[in-house]
Amino acid sequence: DGLDVHSTTEFEDMLYPWFEPSMAPLSTDELAELLDKPGVLERVDSTGVRFLVWLDGSTDRTASGGGITCAAGVGGAGCMGLAWWEDDARYDATVWDLEELNSAGTIYADFIGRSVMPAIIIPIPLIARPQAKACRGLTEQLHEFLTSPFGYGAGPEDLS
Repeated sequence: DGLDVHSTTEFEDMLYPWFEPSMAPLSTDELAELLDKPGVLERVDSTGVRFLVWLDGSTDRTASGGGITCAAGVGGAGCMGLAWWEDDARYDATVWDLEELNSAGTIYADFIGRSVMPAIIIPIPLIARPQAKACRGLTEQLHEFLTSPFGYGAGPEDLS
């Protein structure tokens, strides 16, 4: 749908060693300094990459409660109770424009999911997946941001 996406490994290999994790720029100022080094800008231009997307975030357990007790005996075994936990998945994508050498913007996705495990004889986990929802939300926003005729990636010729 209008995007040619390079994998991190492919991009790092094409620009070895400048975008290896230990040397990769962490800000637009560091990116500009890196692109000023001899040969780096030419190698970046040869990849055809216009936007560099820096992803960051985590999924953290924010709350939990309840309890489940299990017991076993001669007549059988079973569990009783209710446990729950809440996870917060927050991810952001900073988009750097390699032609303009600036930050094109930052997109955030934040989802909270509550998982529950009721137990009447056997525990039945009902797991929420906030990380997957955050990643899907971030992907949709990035796609819109980079391909929309009114988004950052659009030039005047794209608006007709």
